[in-house]
Amino acid sequence: MDLPPDMEERVACSITAAIKYEIPANILLAIAEKEGGKPGQWVRNSNGTHDVGSMQFNTAYLQDLSKYGITPDHVA
Repeated sequence: MDLPPDMEERVACSITAAIKYEIPANILLAIAEKEGGKPGQWVRNSNGTHDVGSMQFNTAYLQDLSKYGITPDHVA
C-alpha cells in the first residue's frame, strides 16, 4: 500500500498496539484521526493537564496507563 511515510508509520504503530493491547486497529486509527495531535506534541489545558501525542492522551490518565506499562514517552 502506497501511503505517505507519516501514515505508514501511524498504521504500523496502530497495528502493533492493537495486537499488544487487544484493541481493534481501526479504533486506534479513528481516535488518532479525530484528535489530530502530532507525535511529541504537548498541549497545555486550562486545568493544568496536557494533551500528549498524536492521540492526545490527557496527562490526568497517565497514572492509570502506568498500570499497563505505558509511560508519557509511549504516548508522546
